[in-house]
Amino acid sequence: MIGVMRYFSVEEANRLVPLLSRTFERVRPWVERAQELADTLSTASSANDPNLAPLREERDGLLESIRSELLQLQEMGLEIKGADGLVDFRAHRGGEQVYLCWRYGDPAVSHWHALLDGFSGRRPIDSPDDFAPTYLS
Repeated sequence: MIGVMRYFSVEEANRLVPLLSRTFERVRPWVERAQELADTLSTASSANDPNLAPLREERDGLLESIRSELLQLQEMGLEIKGADGLVDFRAHRGGEQVYLCWRYGDPAVSHWHALLDGFSGRRPIDSPDDFAPTYLS
């Protein structure tokens, strides 16, 4: 099983922002390069071209590195929504389960959305006190 079901307060989520920033600073160039390689490989005239083997190996190595880095975050109870730096933290707001939402480059966790709304449904966090403190469950 990946990760634990964990709920975060805004303060707890914000304490992880420096770690998230460092992780995605490392991972984002790998994601970009892996995408370039995938594009090159998908447009290759022959999938059996022996010259493509090193590109496949590089892509596979990058994907493994990305998975390994992001797995560490998932094991902390975070939900990675984009390998380029989109992370959700499960939280309680009133009686409702919601996500606190962070995007690479944001200095803090400043938005939330309903579980089914996704990034497009993000709303600003007006009062951090609206989000219950954490309890490991």
